[in-house]
Amino acid sequence: MAFGIAIGCMPVAGAAPVRHSPLKRSDVVFMYQAAPEVYRQYGATVLGWGGTPTPQTLADAPGVRFFGSVGMVTEFARYHDRFPETYQAALCRDVNGQPVKVPWLTDHSHRGIPFWWCCTNQPQFRQFIRERVIETMRAGAAGLHIDDHLGTAGGLWLGICFCDRCNEGFRGHLAAMPAAERAALGVPDPATFDFRAAVRAWIGEGADRRATGHPLWGAFTAYQYRAAAAFMLELRTLAAEVAGRPVPVGANAGLLWAGHLSNHRAIDLFSAETYHHAARLRMPEEPILAYRKAEAVGKPYAATASGGDWAFVKARGCHGLVRGWIALSYAAGQMLMAPHRQWCHTPELGTHWYDGPAERFAPLYQFVRANAALFDDFTTHADVAVALPYRGFRRDPERWKRLGAELTSQGLSYSVLLGGDDIVDLALPVAGLRAARVVLAPDRDAFEPADRARLAARARRPGVVATVAEALAAVRPAVRVTAPGPVRAFPRVKRGAAVVHLVNWDYDARTDDFRAQQGVEVNLDMRALGVAGATSARWVAPGSAEVPLRIEGGRARVPELGLWGLLVIERARPPVARVTVNAVATRRAPPASTSPSGRPPRR
Repeated sequence: MAFGIAIGCMPVAGAAPVRHSPLKRSDVVFMYQAAPEVYRQYGATVLGWGGTPTPQTLADAPGVRFFGSVGMVTEFARYHDRFPETYQAALCRDVNGQPVKVPWLTDHSHRGIPFWWCCTNQPQFRQFIRERVIETMRAGAAGLHIDDHLGTAGGLWLGICFCDRCNEGFRGHLAAMPAAERAALGVPDPATFDFRAAVRAWIGEGADRRATGHPLWGAFTAYQYRAAAAFMLELRTLAAEVAGRPVPVGANAGLLWAGHLSNHRAIDLFSAETYHHAARLRMPEEPILAYRKAEAVGKPYAATASGGDWAFVKARGCHGLVRGWIALSYAAGQMLMAPHRQWCHTPELGTHWYDGPAERFAPLYQFVRANAALFDDFTTHADVAVALPYRGFRRDPERWKRLGAELTSQGLSYSVLLGGDDIVDLALPVAGLRAARVVLAPDRDAFEPADRARLAARARRPGVVATVAEALAAVRPAVRVTAPGPVRAFPRVKRGAAVVHLVNWDYDARTDDFRAQQGVEVNLDMRALGVAGATSARWVAPGSAEVPLRIEGGRARVPELGLWGLLVIERARPPVARVTVNAVATRRAPPASTSPSGRPPRR
């Protein structure tokens, strides 16, 4: 698909790619800076949102990779101080020309001025962000983190931005469209088209109309997302130029939010807020979908919960539930950032902070560090591949969240195969379609034409289904668990080995703990997991000694599951025959096993 970018948002040459993932599966990521003793307590390896480093903060974090952070929405005070006389020139404007406050920063002000949303299409604000990237990289950051990476596009739901620059840029976007597509939108002459005036007139023609409902809002949305993606690529290139090397780039790209995958080509690490629905007081299924989407584009995902989640945890004191979130993240092949100084937000209290009890959290992270070999290099074993069109996800994210939750609750491990749309530059992977025994494709019509053709080609073979019920009938899960209470299994594999993570889902809000599961039976498809012939396993769990287990008839019995444990299985290897050669060397003749020169002969 073609991704033309409008005036002021021209494509740029991409920076040199980062050769390796910036994170390992066993990394321990901190969100914000901490004291050296806190880093040591948790076994920290990465600082995800580190601000601008200083010699002292770098010295306080030896061995910790420091991602310096730049905020496109949260740094209004700094921006105002940089341009105190002209700051208003770069403010986002609604359709009536009024500036718009950042909704989660309404309790913030600077010199009596509210925290206004600034437009990342405006040259002055772009200059400010570029200067911040240069400052951050010159200060010694190993990587770059961009908060609110969508910039102006992140505020589309508020009906922004209608500044002169965005109005002009949208004309360029329309002009780049095929004439027939433009005519279908009712824009015969983009050079004279005034979107702002058209929306005002449209709103005036009917009751309860909002800018976001205008017939051209979809095209305007595509323009804004593409502009954001182009700017992120510029910042990536700039960071690499300043550092003189490829720079890994992270972003607060919460993949459960529609549109946040649009920047995936500029991002190496999703370091993102993710809803965990703490107020439900049960383990969440939704983060798994975010983790699987990140996996689909080959990027790690370091999650934190939302500000509302952390505010609830702080008020309720349900630290045990957070322990479940930690276990879930690592079991699913990603990670939850250490629950140290987490941002809380409620309409009543505004911004406040949560510092969880390290004695309850740090041992889980130390467990991961101590068993890094059981996390690194393993990948998800998927019983089912979900073919997800990004257009379908944007239309109804809740549908896909429910689908993922249903798969997991039914004991099916799944992967995601992503197809693109007008804002996300992706193609449904042919290799993934071929490799999947069962492809669950409930929304085929939402794919781009090329992706529909790829899916149709795969459908010529058995295994393409439309419902979870059909998927269950078509495939037998590689791991099936029988336990007194709810347990989720996350099988992860590499050549010759499998690690099956079992996570206790039986959270008791009254005790803020998980009910221990006794006598958990695990039924394994050894061939599917790549460990055919194995007759033994190891049970490795936080806070417990390792326990050897027998596998008989594909079954293993775990004596007790607390919060989380790993069933480690390695494929049996055939014994290696040992050959002993008895030879007596003499001066006249070398042993028969060597050549006359004394070197082993070639065979």
